[in-house]
Amino acid sequence: MQAQYDRSTGKSTTPEAGIDLLKGRMAILGLDIPVIERNYGEIFEKLKQHCLSCRDRAPCMVDLKRDPTNQAWEAYCPNSEALNALVALTEAID
Repeated sequence: MQAQYDRSTGKSTTPEAGIDLLKGRMAILGLDIPVIERNYGEIFEKLKQHCLSCRDRAPCMVDLKRDPTNQAWEAYCPNSEALNALVALTEAID
């Protein structure tokens, strides 16, 4: 999964980079992206929209590259609550 979000580190202003950052964060959190897209499509679309409009992509990129397990991202990420809820939900289902 490292390569998936490292690829975006030079393109923080492109929409694709925002989606790559989201997918990188989801992978680090242990979320199965295709399953989330399929089973929670509306939520996934909202997550993408938040990432596309986020002004904190630079710190997100740095956090993902430097220390992806550091929870500092939760302080600035507009998706932190939803992502953590998805983690809790998927863990409860498994």
